[in-house]
Amino acid sequence: MKILFAGGGTLGPVTPLLAVVEAWKRLDPSVEFIWVGTPNGPERASVEAAGIRFLSLPVARLTRYPSVEWLTLPVNLFRASRGAWTLLRRERPNLIASAGGFTGVPIIVAACAQGIPSWLHQSDVRPILSSVLSSPFASWITVAWEATAKAFPREKTRVVGNPARHSMLAADRGAALATFEIDSSRPTVLVFGGGGGSFWLNRMMETVGGDLVREANVIHLTGIGKVTEALEGFGSNYVVEELLTGGMAEALAASDVVVCRAGMGTITELAACRKPAIVVPLPNSPQEDNARALIDADAAMVLRQDATTPQEFLEAIRGLLHDGVRRHALSSAIASVLPTDVADIIVTRLQALAK
Repeated sequence: MKILFAGGGTLGPVTPLLAVVEAWKRLDPSVEFIWVGTPNGPERASVEAAGIRFLSLPVARLTRYPSVEWLTLPVNLFRASRGAWTLLRRERPNLIASAGGFTGVPIIVAACAQGIPSWLHQSDVRPILSSVLSSPFASWITVAWEATAKAFPREKTRVVGNPARHSMLAADRGAALATFEIDSSRPTVLVFGGGGGSFWLNRMMETVGGDLVREANVIHLTGIGKVTEALEGFGSNYVVEELLTGGMAEALAASDVVVCRAGMGTITELAACRKPAIVVPLPNSPQEDNARALIDADAAMVLRQDATTPQEFLEAIRGLLHDGVRRHALSSAIASVLPTDVADIIVTRLQALAK
């Protein structure tokens, strides 16, 4: 059996699919997996680290609002559609799996035309455009949030939560602190902005990192190509890396507080690992709806990027570090707001769906 996963551009569509791959390998090691992603996205490293063959496909991206990409859309759409059709004819997968992203749209459409079943998963609270476009052609649709289900055909949509990798729970805190070579007697703050990094978080940490590292360890993941001399100058207890493809479980295990964006891959790992977090959603994006769901459940502290000064940012981190009762409450709340131990359930259904 061969399963083709499609998704990329960011790590948002990648994280839940990797959880499904991990579960499927455990249940049936004989299955072959291939992955179709973007030519230059951050997903390749994570996919290849999981031992999956990676292929790229031209992307035809339709933005919700007028942009220069509209001018090249017809050509890009033709290239993506032709590439998807040819790829499926060559690889002949038994099933397509996608968690959104414009890489998946031509793949799912071509699969429908060729009689190949497909699964579409929607993680964000607000349905992303690529998922809406793909949904008429998908065989089975799952969503992470109850409020999202109404955006998709009722007869083939199920609310399941968002799958997290079991491997994210396997890391030991003591060993993780030793791996990063940081002071085990101090609390640890993990700062990261998703697969592409966050310019805003990086600039904030350049401003407040020197003050924060006086009282806590910091593990800061900047995104590829975004490490600066300023960040590297904060000393041995300020660990700065571009991206961790194989060490994210250790980074989470080492942390007492997480400062991050509000992508669903991130929220899922916070829920699975029961981590108290300060979340800064990307403005004017589906992350704002994700963050609102956390606010409604009192499951994270949420800061607005356009209304937070460096001093307020620093004080929010310090306040949570020094408030054990609040950290415990947030840990419990985020663990209950989103089911994450659902990969095996999804795989069982997909095994029946695959041709």
